[in-house]
This record gives sequence, C-alpha cells and structure tokens, in this order.
Amino acid sequence: MKLECVKLHLKNALLIAERFVGKNLSLQVLKHALLIAGEKKVLIRATNLDLGIEIDIPARVEKEGVIAIPADTLANFLSNLPEEKNIVVEQIGDHLAISGKTHSTLVKGFGYEDFPTLPFVTKGVTVEIDAKTLVGAFRATQYAVATSDIKPEFASVYCYNEEQTLVFAATDSSRLAEKRVLLKKEPQEMNILIPGKNITEIVRALEGIDETVRICATKNQVSFHTEHMRITSRLVDGTFPDYRQIIPKKFTTEATVLRQDLLDRLKLTTVFSGKLQQVRIKKYPKEKLFEIESRSDDIGETTHQIDAALSGDDVEFLLNQRFLTDVLAYLPADSVTLYASGSGRPLVIKGVGDQTFTYLVMPMKG
Repeated sequence: MKLECVKLHLKNALLIAERFVGKNLSLQVLKHALLIAGEKKVLIRATNLDLGIEIDIPARVEKEGVIAIPADTLANFLSNLPEEKNIVVEQIGDHLAISGKTHSTLVKGFGYEDFPTLPFVTKGVTVEIDAKTLVGAFRATQYAVATSDIKPEFASVYCYNEEQTLVFAATDSSRLAEKRVLLKKEPQEMNILIPGKNITEIVRALEGIDETVRICATKNQVSFHTEHMRITSRLVDGTFPDYRQIIPKKFTTEATVLRQDLLDRLKLTTVFSGKLQQVRIKKYPKEKLFEIESRSDDIGETTHQIDAALSGDDVEFLLNQRFLTDVLAYLPADSVTLYASGSGRPLVIKGVGDQTFTYLVMPMKG
C-alpha cells in the first residue's frame, strides 16, 4: 500500500471510525480500523459487531493494499501533527509509515485476515431524509431511551411511518418523546427498533453533514448511506408499546413559560431534590401562580416562582427533575407549554409553535 491524501480528510475519518471500534472484544482485530487503498480512494472501516461504519476519502493511490491499524493512535497523532496539507501513507511489512515535509512516523499494524465483512443493507425498505433532519429527530428522542437492556424495546428508538410522516419515539416507561418528520414522498412501510446506544454514535457520525441520507432496512439490520459514508446497525427484535393510547386527547390546564427560565430554576433545585430527584410543580391559574418546589430532609428546601401564562384548573405534580431538564435542554423553542388533564395524569410538554414534537412524563407518587 502506498498513497497520498489530505491529512484533514484522513484525520476526520479516523476520529469518526475509532468510536465504532470494539473496545472490550476478545477478537483483537476488532480493536483496530481497517485501511483499504483502492482506485482513487481509501476506505476506513470499523465495527464492534453491533454497529459498523465505512468511510471513503479521495486519495492518489500508487499501490493498493489492506492493513488494520489502531484508529485512536493514528487519529490522535494526526490531530497533533503540525499543519501539513498532504501526507504520504505507505505500508512497510506489518507497519504503516506516515510522512510529510517535516516528519516521518511508523505505526504498528495488525493482521487483517480475521476482520469481518460489514453487511451494509442496500435493498429492503428505503427512506430518504435530510441528514440534519434525521440527526434532529434522533436527538429529540434518544435521551428518553431506557438505560437498562432488560426490556430491549425500551432501550431503543422506534422508527415507523404513517403515510408520508416518519415518526421517531422512545420511552423508558416513565416518560415518552415523539418526533414527527414530514417526508418529500410517502415511503414503503417502515417499522424498526434501533438500539439507543447505537443512535448516539450514528448521530455523532452524521453530525455536520449537509446532504440526503438513504435509510435501508431489513428485518434484522438498518444501514444509513451518504455519499462518502455507510453505517450499519443491528435492529432489536421486539414490539414497541402502543404508546399513543396514553397521550391525553384533552387538557384542563395549560401553562406557557420561557424555556430558559424554567430550565434555570430546575437546575437550582438539583441540590435539594434528593436521590429520587423529586421536584413539585404547582400550577394555580386562579392565583396566577406557577411554582417549583424541591425539598430534602437532610439538606433543606427551595421554592421558585416563574412568570407564566396560565389557564384552566389548579394542579400539582411531583416529577423527576432530570426528566424535565432533559427535554428542556433539547427543545429549540424559546417558550414551552405544559399541558395537564389532572394532577394524577401525565404531564405533556410541547414547544410553542411546534406540533411535530410531543413529550410526556408520568408523575411520581408521594
């Protein structure tokens, strides 16, 4: 293998790929990324067997070849390399030599023969969506995914279509986030569960890309294709709960507040919310009062009143403080509306002027 490429292109590809490398797998080759020099380009592949990626970058290839290299080591080296536009990469035995105008470096490689083939899906149910829109939909829902894999469907983001709308939903059984995206054309029927831990890396890889992503899914796998990147993930075999039946159809109380005001006050309650992270929200429209209260027998208590536009009946909720700050940190709207249909019923939060996103949180007992 011998080639010349732009240092920045190789560095950026390796920084993405190294997050897909298997960290604790017994198969040593999976702790490396695969470099494949072919006609006018270099492929960088990495996988942890649950999630895989392939990125291609343009290169002037003098000699084709394949080698497995430690992606983190090479990415870190290139990140700290003095400003050089192009570098020469050459395989010397089991090593990879990197050279430029002012340096020469040798990185130890690894045998690539046991590196698995990445099964990218190219046929099946296909949907095309703008990369920024897809990243936004994943961000709108991924924080509501369960952290435990006991029920895999709760540790996933559910993706399905309703005619020309692609719907993303996630729940850990105590809260629910749903984001709806209108597509340019009605897709084939899609109904998949993507592991939440894989969503995190998919978002990081697609972040900053301004192009269309082609999603291809089968029963067991889903792939995301852009012009120079392909990502593949296993799917969860399960059934997502019919969450739509728990979303209230009518509300008896509404409160609209500035999102940042509410977020700032909630952060002030963290110290007093205790191990259960409990905060009490009081909405008293008749008294024009919107209040947040948090107390701990060991530490003390704090109460904050917030300016709000209120209507309807008086209600109180005991809620998980983190469940509120999670959604407020995501929402792009300046103002949010909190809807209620009774003190013992779910609280629904929406951004003002945004009907594509719904967040529901169940009250705590106490």
